[in-house]
Amino acid sequence: KNPDISKLAKNKQKITVLNKVDLVDSKELKKWQDYFLENNISDYFVALSVEKGTNFNELRKITDKIYSDKLEKMKKKGLRKTEVRAMIVGIPNVGKSKFINKFVNKNKARVGNTPGFTKGKQWIKIDDKLELLDTPGVLWPKFEDDYVAYNLAITGSIKDNVLPLEEVAVKFLEKLKSLDKIEEIIRAYNLEECTTKEEIYNMENHKILEILEKRLGVSKNDEHNYEVISRRILKDYRIGKIGKFFLEFPETE
Repeated sequence: KNPDISKLAKNKQKITVLNKVDLVDSKELKKWQDYFLENNISDYFVALSVEKGTNFNELRKITDKIYSDKLEKMKKKGLRKTEVRAMIVGIPNVGKSKFINKFVNKNKARVGNTPGFTKGKQWIKIDDKLELLDTPGVLWPKFEDDYVAYNLAITGSIKDNVLPLEEVAVKFLEKLKSLDKIEEIIRAYNLEECTTKEEIYNMENHKILEILEKRLGVSKNDEHNYEVISRRILKDYRIGKIGKFFLEFPETE
Protein backbone atom coordinates (compact mmCIF):
# COMPACT_ATOMS: atom_id res chain seq x y z
CA LYS A 1 0.00 0.00 0.00
CA ASN A 2 1.43 3.33 -1.13
CA PRO A 3 2.36 5.26 2.08
CA ASP A 4 2.20 8.63 0.29
CA ILE A 5 -1.42 8.08 -0.79
CA SER A 6 -2.35 7.03 2.76
CA LYS A 7 -1.07 10.37 4.09
CA LEU A 8 -2.83 12.43 1.41
CA ALA A 9 -6.17 10.66 1.95
CA LYS A 10 -6.08 10.44 5.73
CA ASN A 11 -9.25 12.55 6.18
CA LYS A 12 -11.23 10.83 3.42
CA GLN A 13 -13.40 7.73 3.59
CA LYS A 14 -11.54 4.83 2.03
CA ILE A 15 -12.76 1.61 0.44
CA THR A 16 -10.04 -0.98 -0.04
CA VAL A 17 -10.89 -3.09 -3.09
CA LEU A 18 -8.87 -6.26 -3.52
CA ASN A 19 -9.10 -7.53 -7.10
CA LYS A 20 -8.27 -11.04 -8.37
CA VAL A 21 -9.77 -12.67 -5.28
CA ASP A 22 -10.04 -15.87 -7.33
CA LEU A 23 -6.23 -16.14 -7.21
CA VAL A 24 -5.86 -16.28 -3.41
CA ASP A 25 -6.78 -18.53 -0.50
CA SER A 26 -9.93 -17.46 1.37
CA LYS A 27 -8.38 -18.01 4.83
CA GLU A 28 -5.37 -15.89 3.92
CA LEU A 29 -7.73 -13.25 2.54
CA LYS A 30 -9.55 -13.02 5.89
CA LYS A 31 -6.26 -12.11 7.61
CA TRP A 32 -5.82 -9.14 5.28
CA GLN A 33 -9.44 -8.05 5.67
CA ASP A 34 -9.12 -8.06 9.47
CA TYR A 35 -5.81 -6.20 9.24
CA PHE A 36 -7.20 -3.34 7.13
CA LEU A 37 -10.37 -2.90 9.18
CA GLU A 38 -9.03 -3.48 12.70
CA ASN A 39 -6.11 -1.08 12.17
CA ASN A 40 -8.38 1.62 10.70
CA ILE A 41 -6.42 1.59 7.46
CA SER A 42 -9.67 1.48 5.54
CA ASP A 43 -13.34 2.19 6.31
CA TYR A 44 -14.54 -0.64 4.09
CA PHE A 45 -12.95 -3.72 2.53
CA VAL A 46 -14.28 -5.55 -0.52
CA ALA A 47 -12.65 -8.55 -2.18
CA LEU A 48 -13.82 -9.15 -5.73
CA SER A 49 -12.85 -10.48 -9.14
CA VAL A 50 -13.18 -8.17 -12.11
CA GLU A 51 -12.58 -11.10 -14.45
CA LYS A 52 -15.42 -13.17 -12.96
CA GLY A 53 -17.64 -10.26 -11.94
CA THR A 54 -17.99 -11.42 -8.32
CA ASN A 55 -18.92 -9.27 -5.28
CA PHE A 56 -19.75 -6.09 -7.20
CA ASN A 57 -23.16 -6.04 -5.48
CA GLU A 58 -21.39 -5.79 -2.12
CA LEU A 59 -19.39 -2.82 -3.36
CA ARG A 60 -22.52 -1.14 -4.71
CA LYS A 61 -24.18 -1.42 -1.27
CA ILE A 62 -21.22 0.40 0.25
CA THR A 63 -21.20 3.23 -2.31
CA ASP A 64 -24.99 3.60 -1.94
CA LYS A 65 -24.59 3.92 1.84
CA ILE A 66 -21.87 6.55 1.44
CA TYR A 67 -24.12 8.46 -0.98
CA SER A 68 -27.10 8.27 1.40
CA ASP A 69 -25.01 9.53 4.31
CA LYS A 70 -23.70 12.41 2.20
CA LEU A 71 -27.19 13.28 0.97
CA GLU A 72 -28.51 13.42 4.53
CA LYS A 73 -25.72 15.79 5.59
CA MET A 74 -26.36 18.03 2.57
CA LYS A 75 -30.08 18.21 3.32
CA LYS A 76 -29.36 19.33 6.87
CA LYS A 77 -27.09 22.08 5.53
CA GLY A 78 -29.61 23.12 2.86
CA LEU A 79 -27.26 22.21 0.02
CA ARG A 80 -28.34 20.87 -3.36
CA LYS A 81 -28.03 17.18 -4.16
CA THR A 82 -24.80 16.13 -5.86
CA GLU A 83 -23.06 12.86 -6.63
CA VAL A 84 -20.24 11.31 -4.62
CA ARG A 85 -16.89 11.80 -6.32
CA ALA A 86 -14.29 9.11 -5.70
CA MET A 87 -10.75 8.55 -6.91
CA ILE A 88 -9.50 5.12 -8.00
CA VAL A 89 -5.94 4.82 -6.72
CA GLY A 90 -3.65 1.80 -6.81
CA ILE A 91 -0.37 0.32 -7.94
CA PRO A 92 0.07 -0.43 -11.67
CA ASN A 93 -1.49 -3.41 -13.44
CA VAL A 94 -4.06 -4.44 -10.84
CA GLY A 95 -7.08 -3.92 -13.12
CA LYS A 96 -8.30 -0.44 -12.12
CA SER A 97 -9.70 0.51 -15.53
CA LYS A 98 -11.21 -2.94 -16.05
CA PHE A 99 -12.79 -2.59 -12.63
CA ILE A 100 -14.43 0.72 -13.62
CA ASN A 101 -15.76 -0.76 -16.86
CA LYS A 102 -17.25 -3.71 -14.99
CA PHE A 103 -18.74 -1.44 -12.35
CA VAL A 104 -20.43 0.78 -14.91
CA ASN A 105 -21.18 -2.10 -17.33
CA LYS A 106 -19.69 -0.14 -20.22
CA ASN A 107 -16.22 0.21 -21.76
CA LYS A 108 -15.63 3.78 -20.64
CA ALA A 109 -12.07 3.42 -19.37
CA ARG A 110 -9.16 2.46 -21.63
CA VAL A 111 -7.61 -0.82 -20.52
CA GLY A 112 -4.37 -2.69 -21.09
CA ASN A 113 -2.57 -5.68 -19.60
CA THR A 114 0.76 -3.98 -18.90
CA PRO A 115 1.84 -1.67 -16.06
CA GLY A 116 1.50 2.00 -16.97
CA PHE A 117 -1.14 1.57 -19.69
CA THR A 118 -3.42 4.28 -18.29
CA LYS A 119 -1.55 7.53 -19.01
CA GLY A 120 -3.90 10.28 -17.89
CA LYS A 121 -6.80 11.02 -15.56
CA GLN A 122 -10.45 10.84 -16.61
CA TRP A 123 -13.71 11.37 -14.74
CA ILE A 124 -16.28 8.64 -15.41
CA LYS A 125 -19.92 9.03 -14.41
CA ILE A 126 -21.28 5.76 -13.02
CA ASP A 127 -24.82 7.07 -12.37
CA ASP A 128 -26.49 10.06 -10.71
CA LYS A 129 -24.99 8.97 -7.37
CA LEU A 130 -21.36 8.27 -8.18
CA GLU A 131 -18.55 9.64 -10.33
CA LEU A 132 -15.11 7.99 -10.44
CA LEU A 133 -11.72 9.42 -11.35
CA ASP A 134 -9.57 6.84 -13.13
CA THR A 135 -5.86 7.49 -12.56
CA PRO A 136 -2.62 5.86 -13.73
CA GLY A 137 -1.02 3.31 -11.42
CA VAL A 138 1.11 4.97 -8.76
CA LEU A 139 4.29 3.66 -7.12
CA TRP A 140 6.09 5.54 -4.37
CA PRO A 141 9.49 7.07 -5.32
CA LYS A 142 11.64 4.83 -3.15
CA PHE A 143 10.93 1.38 -1.72
CA GLU A 144 12.00 0.72 1.86
CA ASP A 145 13.81 -2.44 0.71
CA ASP A 146 14.26 -4.82 -2.23
CA TYR A 147 11.63 -7.11 -0.72
CA VAL A 148 8.86 -4.74 -1.82
CA ALA A 149 10.32 -4.22 -5.30
CA TYR A 150 10.63 -7.95 -5.98
CA ASN A 151 7.10 -8.68 -4.74
CA LEU A 152 5.75 -6.02 -7.11
CA ALA A 153 7.84 -7.44 -9.95
CA ILE A 154 6.64 -10.99 -9.30
CA THR A 155 3.01 -9.92 -9.50
CA GLY A 156 3.60 -7.82 -12.64
CA SER A 157 3.07 -4.39 -11.09
CA ILE A 158 6.54 -3.39 -12.26
CA LYS A 159 7.31 -3.76 -15.96
CA ASP A 160 9.24 -6.91 -16.80
CA ASN A 161 12.10 -4.89 -18.29
CA VAL A 162 12.83 -2.95 -15.07
CA LEU A 163 14.40 -5.81 -13.11
CA PRO A 164 16.20 -8.81 -14.65
CA LEU A 165 13.56 -11.52 -15.11
CA GLU A 166 16.00 -14.21 -14.03
CA GLU A 167 16.52 -12.45 -10.68
CA VAL A 168 12.77 -12.02 -10.22
CA ALA A 169 12.14 -15.70 -10.95
CA VAL A 170 14.85 -16.75 -8.47
CA LYS A 171 13.27 -14.50 -5.83
CA PHE A 172 9.91 -16.10 -6.61
CA LEU A 173 11.33 -19.58 -6.04
CA GLU A 174 12.88 -18.38 -2.77
CA LYS A 175 9.47 -17.02 -1.81
CA LEU A 176 7.81 -20.36 -2.55
CA LYS A 177 10.29 -22.09 -0.26
CA SER A 178 9.89 -19.59 2.58
CA LEU A 179 6.08 -19.86 2.38
CA ASP A 180 6.25 -23.67 2.20
CA LYS A 181 4.54 -23.53 -1.20
CA ILE A 182 7.26 -25.17 -3.29
CA GLU A 183 4.98 -28.14 -3.98
CA GLU A 184 2.90 -25.78 -6.13
CA ILE A 185 5.71 -25.80 -8.70
CA ILE A 186 5.74 -29.61 -8.65
CA ARG A 187 1.97 -29.74 -9.10
CA ALA A 188 1.77 -27.06 -11.78
CA TYR A 189 4.35 -28.70 -14.04
CA ASN A 190 3.82 -32.38 -13.13
CA LEU A 191 7.31 -32.82 -11.71
CA GLU A 192 6.33 -35.71 -9.41
CA GLU A 193 8.04 -38.26 -11.65
CA CYS A 194 11.41 -36.51 -11.61
CA THR A 195 11.68 -34.93 -8.14
CA THR A 196 10.17 -34.67 -4.66
CA LYS A 197 9.20 -31.72 -2.48
CA GLU A 198 12.21 -32.31 -0.23
CA GLU A 199 14.62 -32.52 -3.18
CA ILE A 200 13.34 -29.38 -4.86
CA TYR A 201 13.21 -27.51 -1.53
CA ASN A 202 16.93 -28.15 -1.03
CA MET A 203 17.79 -27.57 -4.68
CA GLU A 204 19.66 -24.47 -5.91
CA ASN A 205 17.15 -22.18 -7.62
CA HIS A 206 18.90 -22.07 -10.99
CA LYS A 207 18.82 -25.86 -11.00
CA ILE A 208 15.05 -25.69 -10.57
CA LEU A 209 14.88 -23.34 -13.56
CA GLU A 210 16.93 -25.83 -15.58
CA ILE A 211 14.56 -28.68 -14.68
CA LEU A 212 11.62 -26.53 -15.75
CA GLU A 213 13.41 -25.66 -18.99
CA LYS A 214 13.65 -29.32 -19.90
CA ARG A 215 10.14 -30.10 -18.71
CA LEU A 216 8.62 -27.33 -20.81
CA GLY A 217 10.91 -27.78 -23.80
CA VAL A 218 12.51 -24.36 -23.47
CA SER A 219 16.20 -25.33 -23.57
CA LYS A 220 17.79 -26.43 -26.83
CA ASN A 221 21.08 -28.26 -27.25
CA ASP A 222 21.69 -28.04 -23.49
CA GLU A 223 21.90 -24.24 -23.74
CA HIS A 224 20.09 -22.51 -20.90
CA ASN A 225 17.67 -19.67 -21.55
CA TYR A 226 16.85 -18.45 -18.07
CA GLU A 227 14.98 -15.38 -19.31
CA VAL A 228 12.46 -17.41 -21.32
CA ILE A 229 11.71 -19.89 -18.54
CA SER A 230 11.59 -17.06 -15.99
CA ARG A 231 9.03 -15.19 -18.08
CA ARG A 232 6.97 -18.38 -18.39
CA ILE A 233 6.74 -19.24 -14.69
CA LEU A 234 6.04 -15.63 -13.70
CA LYS A 235 3.24 -15.46 -16.24
CA ASP A 236 1.82 -18.76 -14.96
CA TYR A 237 1.87 -17.48 -11.37
CA ARG A 238 0.09 -14.26 -12.35
CA ILE A 239 -2.80 -16.17 -13.94
CA GLY A 240 -3.16 -18.55 -10.99
CA LYS A 241 -1.58 -21.68 -12.43
CA ILE A 242 1.01 -21.94 -9.63
CA GLY A 243 -1.27 -22.07 -6.60
CA LYS A 244 -3.52 -19.54 -4.88
CA PHE A 245 -1.70 -17.65 -2.15
CA PHE A 246 -0.43 -14.24 -1.02
CA LEU A 247 3.27 -13.38 -1.21
CA GLU A 248 3.18 -11.77 2.23
CA PHE A 249 0.98 -11.50 5.30
CA PRO A 250 -0.02 -8.60 7.55
CA GLU A 251 2.28 -7.64 10.38
CA THR A 252 1.07 -9.04 13.69
CA GLU A 253 2.16 -8.27 17.22
